[in-house]
Amino acid sequence: MKKRITVIIVTVITLLTIVSYLIFQMLTDDQDIEEVIKQEFRSLGQYVENVYSIEYLDDDRVLIFYSWSYPEYSNLGVLELEKTWRGWQFVEAISNRIEIENAWLKGVYAEITDHVILRGTVTAAVEEIVLITDDGREYCPSVGKAERNMWYLILEDEPFEEATFILFDRNGEVIREEVLQFDLNS
Repeated sequence: MKKRITVIIVTVITLLTIVSYLIFQMLTDDQDIEEVIKQEFRSLGQYVENVYSIEYLDDDRVLIFYSWSYPEYSNLGVLELEKTWRGWQFVEAISNRIEIENAWLKGVYAEITDHVILRGTVTAAVEEIVLITDDGREYCPSVGKAERNMWYLILEDEPFEEATFILFDRNGEVIREEVLQFDLNS
């Protein structure tokens, strides 16, 4: 009799655990990523209006690119969220400061968890960017809009210290070519 009661108790506890997990999973699947981003930004003292891009790395990880400015500087931030069994959770955030001067293009190197990111500001006339490294690799960084035009690139391969940026306008005409150097030790 004692053995039967133990088996029933263990079975009931196991079933309750499974049912609770499934209910919790259904609730977190419906969790709105936009609301989570707003909550995280409030905790960081930022405004959601500063977001210029949301990059889904896969179904369970997302990078949120944002910026905010002071008169002489632009600050660039990246926030990483990961979907866990408890819903979207904060993983890491980083930020860099770039001095704003009359430049067509600025950029910085950063690492967040296992990603290498290049990002920066670009003049408003730029619609597209092509980046060519010294060893011939070619990339097309994304261009987003916050309080100014921003660009970013998530590198899948080895970082580089210098690259030529070719800036295009909305008609596909080359506006300018600039060489940027990145400090990989920052």
